[in-house]
Amino acid sequence: MPAGGSSGTINRVVSHVATMLSRVTSTGDLIPEVDGLRFLAIAAVVIHHLVSIYLPASGRMADVRTTAEWFEAARQSSFIPIAYCGHFGVNLFFVISGFILAIPFVRRARHGQPPPDYRSYYLRRVTRIEPPYIIALIAYLAVRLYDGHQIAHLLPNFVASAFYLHGPIYGRESAINGVAWSLEVEIQFYLLVPLLMSGFRLRDRRLRLGSLVLAIIAFGLFSQLYVYPYAAPWMRMSLLNFMHYFLAGFLLAELYLPESENPRPKSWQWDAVTLVAGGIIFWILLQFGHLYFLLPLVVALLYVGFYLGRIANQLIRLRWVVIIGGMCYTIYLYHVMIISQVFVRTARFTSQTRAFGDDFIRQAVIIIPILLVISSLLFVVSEKPFMRWSLSKKPAVK
Repeated sequence: MPAGGSSGTINRVVSHVATMLSRVTSTGDLIPEVDGLRFLAIAAVVIHHLVSIYLPASGRMADVRTTAEWFEAARQSSFIPIAYCGHFGVNLFFVISGFILAIPFVRRARHGQPPPDYRSYYLRRVTRIEPPYIIALIAYLAVRLYDGHQIAHLLPNFVASAFYLHGPIYGRESAINGVAWSLEVEIQFYLLVPLLMSGFRLRDRRLRLGSLVLAIIAFGLFSQLYVYPYAAPWMRMSLLNFMHYFLAGFLLAELYLPESENPRPKSWQWDAVTLVAGGIIFWILLQFGHLYFLLPLVVALLYVGFYLGRIANQLIRLRWVVIIGGMCYTIYLYHVMIISQVFVRTARFTSQTRAFGDDFIRQAVIIIPILLVISSLLFVVSEKPFMRWSLSKKPAVK
């Protein structure tokens, strides 16, 4: 076969795979930058858990759950503090969720129209989010049972997780799928969105923006000064502890819509802002915990930089970055199980005599491709079908 024909065939196959793995929306309204930012968030979470599973599996640490254990492990490599910061990827998702859910409400408020139909809004949340989640819970339950856990112990946790009540009832991560706690926070937020959107009925835009900034700081201080040090465990895993990140998404929606209607040229200056904002996030997470309450505003600045920067915007709009970001829900649901199961089979190839970087990279180049392939298959069969299926007549933007 001529070289040109072979190249054309490969390009067609790649294009077909890309189309198959591309996210769809019920409205056809897709903002590529959003999926690019989702890529950053899911990459951070995956790296965090990859290192947290690798360290005990390789015998380098007994466990790495608490901040103190992470900083003890950091003596082995300067990369470990960076991986520790990956837990903040969940917070990045919260900001994105606030932005996406606010868009249809803000758009209608700007044009003096009534808010979206609440019935359609809630049905869209159920038909889009719930089926893949239940499928994942059943998969995790099957793996737990295969590993020797007792159904009598797991069943109450399964039921609580299925109804997004594990955190409020047990005050800890789900025994079925530990990452599901963040989905419970998201559900709490979804239920309150129509009520929270009443603030966008204020006619004065400066008043709306100012009110949002003050609310973000207030909830941030509440989280930092009360929830983390004094509140019951269930409250630390609730919306009360993360409301300021969702409100940062509201702030971005308020800033985005005028910009989308009258876009300005991308600039190098905003690339610089992106770098500075990213650096500040790491700086606060690692060194200056007393400034945690400001993180949602810094994340908002980071996201604006990615939207308005010349290079930053091109990076998060790369085709495969957007595609992988669009699969983030499936990757998030399954990544811990996949990484753990692969490590069971590859841990024997680790060696404490090798440098951390050398040994970890050997594992990562095996596990990450497997994670992407399995997640892609799961996305096609367990998530993408529900992107189109909706009981509502006019779904909200997703």
